[in-house]
Amino acid sequence: MITSIHYTDYRNLADCRVEFAPGVNVLWGMNAQGKSNILEGIYYFARGKSFRGAHDRELIRFGAPFARAELTCMRDGHEYPTTLEAYLPKTGKKRFTKNGVQLSSVVELMGHVRAVLFCPAHLSIVTGGPLERRTLMDVALSQLSPAYLNHLRRYAKLLTDRNALIKLASGGQSVTEAEWEVYAEQMSIHGARIAAYRQEYVSLMADAVNDYFSAMTGGREVPSVAYQSHAVGEEDEPCPLLTGTPGEEQPSIAGMEARLRERLTIHREREIAAGVTLFGTHKDDIRLMLNEKEARLYGSQGQQRSMVLAIKLAEGAIAARCAELHGGETPVYLLDDVFSELDGSRRAFLMEELGERQIIVTSCEPDVVAAKERVRFCQVENGGVKEN
Repeated sequence: MITSIHYTDYRNLADCRVEFAPGVNVLWGMNAQGKSNILEGIYYFARGKSFRGAHDRELIRFGAPFARAELTCMRDGHEYPTTLEAYLPKTGKKRFTKNGVQLSSVVELMGHVRAVLFCPAHLSIVTGGPLERRTLMDVALSQLSPAYLNHLRRYAKLLTDRNALIKLASGGQSVTEAEWEVYAEQMSIHGARIAAYRQEYVSLMADAVNDYFSAMTGGREVPSVAYQSHAVGEEDEPCPLLTGTPGEEQPSIAGMEARLRERLTIHREREIAAGVTLFGTHKDDIRLMLNEKEARLYGSQGQQRSMVLAIKLAEGAIAARCAELHGGETPVYLLDDVFSELDGSRRAFLMEELGERQIIVTSCEPDVVAAKERVRFCQVENGGVKEN
């Protein structure tokens, strides 16, 4: 549970402290007052970057030399609070601390706070391209598994370097067989493990989405969620990397590794002609179907919103299950101007499903959530917050 966050020169939040209660917290006020900036700062501690795609320097208030955010939370199973700090200077290296002790990198920051974010832009999970759905997997899995994040970062570096090698070959420069082999081997090693995590995650998501969608529609609509990857064959069963014994290697990963390595070898000439790596986990996707038709093409806007709502609820449910199995944090839910996009029945469904979990909601009006015992209302105005 997040208990407070204090901002110094973070966007328009010059000196702003916000305290949170268990249950529902509503941040309300006119547009451009700082509501979404508050959520962005909280989510930074979960993901290690802005959910709006902003660079760190863009988070610094105009004219200020740095931005700083200090978040305090009560972690599951811990007696004392944990304080995390992010210091983002305009020049120099950013710094992160936990209870005053400096962390080596942003990777060490992640995992202390888990959060599920839901905002209107997430409709693109259904309507957008594969990148939107890969980002969904990467953001969720990076919070659940440091190993996944490590494989993802190493794969991204290898992909950048291999694309540079392809450019050289496309320009007529000689590249040795040994160089090609090194990249095929290393990308298949990390790519196979990325694919294994994603396959299990999407399998868990598929079950949860089906349950949530059925509850929303009374069983009238039938969703389908499937993982698509160059690494995964039809015979490959999901590896229990998230729900099984931590650190246990899975036999089917070897098959994924071999499959990726073969694709990165036999299609080399085609890739040189294209000037880019055409095969690998950077091409993965999630296929979203509704009543046996592609939700992206044939779903109504209401159906697409319901699909996104089910996916975000599934994200939280998977995080909570992993916390129950292996320890770690159950997620805080951050709802950025979501209720304006949902009708009354979907609002009620969302609030019922989230139950007693901690929720932080932004809205232009305070009555977006019905007043009840565990709702804290805070008005946000000109980068400041007051409880009311």
